[in-house]
Amino acid sequence: MSKDDGNQQQKRLYEIAFIEMNNMLSGKKTVNFKEAVFLMENAFSNGSLSYEQFNTEIGSIALRLQQMVKTKHLEQFRTAMNWAVFKFMTDSIKENKFTPYSYDFDNFMPDKDPSVGFVTKLLKTNKGNCNSLPFLYKILAEECGATAFLALAPIHCYIKHKDEKGKWVNLEMTSGSFARDEWIMEETGVTVEQIKSGIYMNALSQKESIALVMKELAANYQFQFGVGSFDLKVCETALLYYPVSVNLLMVKFEHYRKILLKAREQQQSKLITLANNILAEIDNKFIELGYRNSSEEDYKNWIKENKISKQSFSAVNNK
Repeated sequence: MSKDDGNQQQKRLYEIAFIEMNNMLSGKKTVNFKEAVFLMENAFSNGSLSYEQFNTEIGSIALRLQQMVKTKHLEQFRTAMNWAVFKFMTDSIKENKFTPYSYDFDNFMPDKDPSVGFVTKLLKTNKGNCNSLPFLYKILAEECGATAFLALAPIHCYIKHKDEKGKWVNLEMTSGSFARDEWIMEETGVTVEQIKSGIYMNALSQKESIALVMKELAANYQFQFGVGSFDLKVCETALLYYPVSVNLLMVKFEHYRKILLKAREQQQSKLITLANNILAEIDNKFIELGYRNSSEEDYKNWIKENKISKQSFSAVNNK
């Protein structure tokens, strides 16, 4: 098979992933976060993943989680499965063969390899990042009939769910801990304005969660094939259902930034004007939403601080 043929085959996987997720958003198909995540990861992996294997592994873990709840006689609690998922993922117990899932402090940025944030990679290595850890939590919770919601902070994702009294609880899966709203705001720099505009710290709906996966699909396509009609189509479609997603807007911004650079090289004045106008519109939208750029360096420093804090906490509790 030639390289061009291989590229077309892989691009077809991207198209299939988009079609299936678009059907979920439009109501033609039941929303299935687990399937959406797999389709996105399989497209990037050029069809090398097996949904049957993925499904079987998730199902196997779900059975263990359900048994944990039965053993503890917690069936009467609506958050019992949330407890089981959290304990399974963060604690060293026999159900996970004493190997919990943890943050991969050595390899967590997707700029050189987007697969570092894949759930399939997390299942294989037990190490992930702030995408794969909350994504897996949500998948496992929903597999067991529980509810779990993704929530965002600058360059970060975590879990929200309601406790027994109906109050929101934040789960910081990168450190395996509970987090107060005030702590998240202080540590990540989220403002009240950003919360009110809907870009951060709100529980994402099921369709918004699918739109977030579509952001990954579009960004991964740009990573592998550059910009084109496909990544823009994915962004525009997802933004219909999640219009305040700064993550989607950033991928759309990158699309037109690269279009602008190419137009300047080729001296295409009309395309230059078009790209400049759309980039200005996105900039204005960022201002309207209260978005402020967070550098990857700031995020890396925050992760390092969390690692030190977690190690100190473990050392004290293991004495």
